[in-house]
Amino acid sequence: MKAKSLLLGFLVGGAVAGISALLTAPSSGRETRQYLKESKDSLKSQFTELKAELMDIKNSASFATKEGKTALKEFSKDIKASINNWKDEIRPHQHELQRELQEIETAIRELEANLSSK
Repeated sequence: MKAKSLLLGFLVGGAVAGISALLTAPSSGRETRQYLKESKDSLKSQFTELKAELMDIKNSASFATKEGKTALKEFSKDIKASINNWKDEIRPHQHELQRELQEIETAIRELEANLSSK
């Protein structure tokens, strides 16, 4: 009995909702269908434009990623080359500084030896 009452309630409720929708509609069925058709076409064109714009953004992001990778690789190569050049340039100076430091250490030892003997 409960299932029968529930089904009857749905049918009566659906009929009442349909009748009230028809009686309270702001325009006729023909006008409403025309409005829906125009809205559908407008929405369809907007979605098509949106899809095209999203594809453009995707392609731009892909291109920027590829270009960024290439630029980063080139930058990395340039930095490595600069560091290697810098090392090559300072190597003679480094040896000269080490030699001078050894001379200074020898001179300090000699001074300490002279001071301790006096």
